[in-house]
Amino acid sequence: MNPKQIFELTPKQKQHYMVQPDMIPGYERSLVGDLETSKYLKGLSLRFWYNTQYANFSPHWHTSLEIIMPLEEGYTVIVQQQQYNLEAGDIFVIPAGNIHALRCPDCGSRFIFLLELDFFSQLPGFNYILSLLSQPIHISHDKNPGFYEDEAGIMMRLAEHYWSDGITKEMNIYSCLLSFFAKIGENAMNTVAPTLTTSSKAGSLVNRLSMVLDYLDTHYSENITLEEAASIACFSKFYFTRLFKQYTNQTFYDYLSAKRIKAAEQMLIIPNLAITEISLKSGFSSLSSFNRTFKRLKGCSPSEYRTLYTISSNENFFLRENPAIDKRE
Repeated sequence: MNPKQIFELTPKQKQHYMVQPDMIPGYERSLVGDLETSKYLKGLSLRFWYNTQYANFSPHWHTSLEIIMPLEEGYTVIVQQQQYNLEAGDIFVIPAGNIHALRCPDCGSRFIFLLELDFFSQLPGFNYILSLLSQPIHISHDKNPGFYEDEAGIMMRLAEHYWSDGITKEMNIYSCLLSFFAKIGENAMNTVAPTLTTSSKAGSLVNRLSMVLDYLDTHYSENITLEEAASIACFSKFYFTRLFKQYTNQTFYDYLSAKRIKAAEQMLIIPNLAITEISLKSGFSSLSSFNRTFKRLKGCSPSEYRTLYTISSNENFFLRENPAIDKRE
């Protein structure tokens, strides 16, 4: 299938998608320091934009997951100092809390979707999806046509439901999102963990590994060893190490570190909470270990990350006076 047939909008859709369902004007997003805030659609912790503006986005972060899908021309995304060049139709998922910058071509259009994951995080098994969403995800037709066509089709249906007026609008939106995340999980299981999907004991193995993720979700601040985690799933240390890497595409300790850093991010926005206390509350044995791990995973120190939240900024985020130039560079 020609992928353009999936994501090409009709003139009627382009006109319809330019106006938000709640009628807020333009592409309205704002910064508090370098923390991006967005007014979500009433009753939903999300906002879907059909964006045609020619504007660069300076390094910033937000608490929501972001999905970008260029429709006409490409787009450039820089996450944690790594650059990703998107072609028209590509889908790119930016993890919540990651510092990133966006570079826009001279013309074109794109979908930009912001979503809080609180609703989904309560669902059984979603910890596995969260482990996958902790890293940027680039979905393209060239890499995996079947997976791409499924996800691109869901994005287009999601847009249709977002700009609809039906009584089941919210249900349809979340149904699409559940399918979108489920496809990410299924694709990971098929490509990253073939042993888990082909084994006759696959269901049991996945359930036992999921049990470990659920345990880490509530006990990450404790001194959990690899041996203890393996015992929870009733695996040997060596078998658990191999299966855990297949299941999450991360080592056990990398996964645990990312879980602790994610918890630290939430505490760093509390101004009176000392960084030393945050390091202990998030499970690190020393401040130096915390600083080193945070810098490695987030690209900045904990104090710099806190500054991004607290420093106020009057800079025009959309660079309307000269959109071709990012004034922060």
